[in-house]
Amino acid sequence: MQAKAIALLLILLTAPAAAAGPPQRVVSVNLCTDQLLLMLADPRQVASVSYLSRERQSSFVAEQAAGYPLNHARTEEVIGHRPDLVLAAPYTNPRLLATLEKLGFVIEKLPLGYTLEGIIKDIRRLAARLGQTQRGEVLIEQMHHRLQHNDAPTGLLSPKALFYQPRGYTSGANTLQNEALRLAGWRNPAAEQGVEGYVAVDLEQVILWQPDTLFTSTYKDRSISLAERQLEHPALKRLLAGIPMLEIPYKYWICPGPMLVEAVALLRKAREERDAR
Repeated sequence: MQAKAIALLLILLTAPAAAAGPPQRVVSVNLCTDQLLLMLADPRQVASVSYLSRERQSSFVAEQAAGYPLNHARTEEVIGHRPDLVLAAPYTNPRLLATLEKLGFVIEKLPLGYTLEGIIKDIRRLAARLGQTQRGEVLIEQMHHRLQHNDAPTGLLSPKALFYQPRGYTSGANTLQNEALRLAGWRNPAAEQGVEGYVAVDLEQVILWQPDTLFTSTYKDRSISLAERQLEHPALKRLLAGIPMLEIPYKYWICPGPMLVEAVALLRKAREERDAR
């Protein structure tokens, strides 16, 4: 224990002082901040990203993250990278952040909005903090271009769609899924009926909402999860006969970010195919 304390003290004594310019050793301890960091920063600015950044099922930047040191959001790991900026999310371990703050490390906690407007604000905030304002604006412009390309048609009654997840969860208002459905030209009956956030609902309720299409996103191979295998249950298929269930990759939903427009494109394609039928 004494040797560990001495090593920690040496790290703190040699930690870089806060610079007046853009940070040069940024550590991200959360997948959502990992992704925005790797999209916006100069590679030389990135000191470490979380281990989740390399998980292909959930990370939109898994290949890009392969070139950087990893961390597990532990105090000793973070300090060992001698960061001049630590990126965190609203749900990052508060004890970790409190310890880092007491030790004098600079922390940027991104709000991580669940709407397009919120995502754009997060991008601009982090881009400015990194000294990469131009990169942030380019990224935002690319998002707007994709969304304009995927504009929903006007003058048509929007069909209804629900997200139906393992364990019977659906997505109401104030969720990324609801925002993507809206941008793609779908109506979300759960949000229209006052559901907020991610809520478990009965199959009977799903049927009463009469969705034209169901979307789902499973994390891994359904065979390894009873909750995900539930989506293949014969009873569910009988109850929802004639209603297609389409899968959207999970990595589009786990974090807010530019990947939302990729999800909108897939939802828009499903809308076009339905309209064609």
